[in-house]
Amino acid sequence: MMRQTLQLALVAAASVFALSGSALAAADPNNPDWPCVQKKVENLSTSAIWDGPALDAHKDWFNTPKIPALVKKLASRRVPIEKATAAIDNFAASVPEADRDAQLSKLFLGLFDTVNNQRRAILNGIEKYQRSQKARAEELEKQGVDLARLKGDIVVDDTAAVPESEEEQKLYWAGRIFQERQANIPIACELPAVLEERLFELTRHIRSKMSK
Repeated sequence: MMRQTLQLALVAAASVFALSGSALAAADPNNPDWPCVQKKVENLSTSAIWDGPALDAHKDWFNTPKIPALVKKLASRRVPIEKATAAIDNFAASVPEADRDAQLSKLFLGLFDTVNNQRRAILNGIEKYQRSQKARAEELEKQGVDLARLKGDIVVDDTAAVPESEEEQKLYWAGRIFQERQANIPIACELPAVLEERLFELTRHIRSKMSK
C-alpha cells in the first residue's frame, strides 16, 4: 500500500501548480499570471470582426435612442442567441431604410465596446484568481513544512478519509480546497472565447441586415 506524509502530499500539489505556472510564464513572459493555454489577447479588434462601413462617425452610439438598451440586451449571455437575433431583426425593421446602415453600425460598435469591456474584466479576474492561487500554494507549502517539523513523520494512509489531528485536518482540507479552486481555472479560461463567439455571431446577423 502506498503511503506518504501529509506534508509531502501538499507540497507535491503546490509544486505541480508552481511548475505549470512556470511553464506558462516561460511561454508568455509578458503575462506571468496568465494561467490559460490560450494566448492572452487584451483587447479585440473591430477590423478582425467588422467588414462594414467605417465606424469613426458612430462613436456616440451611447447617445442614440434605443441603442444602449438594445446593446445591453444583446451583450447579456442570459439572453438566448435566438432572442438576441430576433431583437436585431425588430430594430432593423423599425429604422427607415435610408438610415438603417448607420444605425446598425452604431449598434455593432456599442455591442463591440460592451463585450470587449466584459471580456477584459474577465481576463483581469482570471489573473487575480491565479495570483491568489500562487499565494495560497506558497502558504500551503510553508504550513506543510512547519507542521512536519513540529510533528515529524505525519503518515496518511491513502485509504484514510481525513487526518486525525486538528492541525493535519486543517492542512488537509486547505489542500482539498486549493485543488478544487485550481480545477476551476480551465473553466474560467473558456469564458473569453464564449463572449467572442457570441459577438461574432451577432455581428454577422447585424451585417446581414445592412445594404452595404
